[in-house]
Amino acid sequence: MALCGAVVSVCSCGGKNGSGDFPDNFGTIGDAGRVSYMMKNVTPDSVARFICDAALGKVEGARIDSLPTATLYAYEHYKNTDLASFAAQYDAYSQSLPLEEKMKLYALAGSYDPQQLGYQLGLEYVGNIRSKKMTADQVAAELEEFKKACGNDHGTYKRFVKGFKVVLELEKGNGISGDIYSRFKNLNED
Repeated sequence: MALCGAVVSVCSCGGKNGSGDFPDNFGTIGDAGRVSYMMKNVTPDSVARFICDAALGKVEGARIDSLPTATLYAYEHYKNTDLASFAAQYDAYSQSLPLEEKMKLYALAGSYDPQQLGYQLGLEYVGNIRSKKMTADQVAAELEEFKKACGNDHGTYKRFVKGFKVVLELEKGNGISGDIYSRFKNLNED
């Protein structure tokens, strides 16, 4: 049980415990092997967080090289309530990530056409603002970090802003503060 507790700590804390929590061959057994190991040692919700965090490079001593391979393995091998728990946590956790990490995870998953990625992130962002109860200053700070993460990919940022402004307009007064609406309704796309 000590190993189980240590692995759960790694999944929950983003890998602060170090590589001693994994078997010696963990780096060489491939993504399916790593996910299989985790499935045998931690709960499905922890596996979901582990896959996301390891793919983003946030778990010391563990990595996921192919996010589609890792998630597919879990979806194919979990059944019933374990599958439901994994899927719910994977969706919830990936949705809760800061914008720049969410963009990277979506790109790694290959679930969106690169041209659609910015729009999708923009359309989803109001939900994040609402669920995290963000202030206008917190939104501004996260948008600044996201813009930096986009780097020279001005198209993704521009499409994000378009999607964000569309949903802001639709959701005005529906759990979004007037301060956020007025501050970002005319957000510059450049």
